[in-house]
Amino acid sequence: MKSILQTIFGHQPQERTSAPPLLREDPLAAVPAGAAAALQGDIAEIALENIFQFLDLAALTGRLDVRSPANGGCFYFRNGVLTHGVLHVSQRRIGEILLESNLITSDQLQVCVRLHDQARPHKRFGHILLDRDYIPPAKLDNSLLQQMKEAFFETLSWHEGS
Repeated sequence: MKSILQTIFGHQPQERTSAPPLLREDPLAAVPAGAAAALQGDIAEIALENIFQFLDLAALTGRLDVRSPANGGCFYFRNGVLTHGVLHVSQRRIGEILLESNLITSDQLQVCVRLHDQARPHKRFGHILLDRDYIPPAKLDNSLLQQMKEAFFETLSWHEGS
């Protein structure tokens, strides 16, 4: 039987040396165009961890939207493996995680935030960091994986919502 981490992240934590490069891809690329909702329900009736495990066992690809009274989130799966996850409220931004981990400086963060705000068309924050050689790809991937795990574990504490 797989652990919840094996199920959701496709590995056991000690086996992973870096996050999958999928984390830097556009998560919408995994969702078929025009895909309709196939599952809907109440978190109080079916625990989110069971939904995540179902997505893994069925090796599904797509997007899972979850909502609680105070927050919401989107999770993207490719062949049952979680590739991207984000909360709508109170999620630590990737820049904060990198700064707290001493992987970038506050000056580098300010430069990237400014460039991100000015970018037309929109450019992902991680791509700006990589373009400026502020961080190696593996360190960015690990930090994105940490951010995704934080979002995932936050949702597991929700007992109401959909």
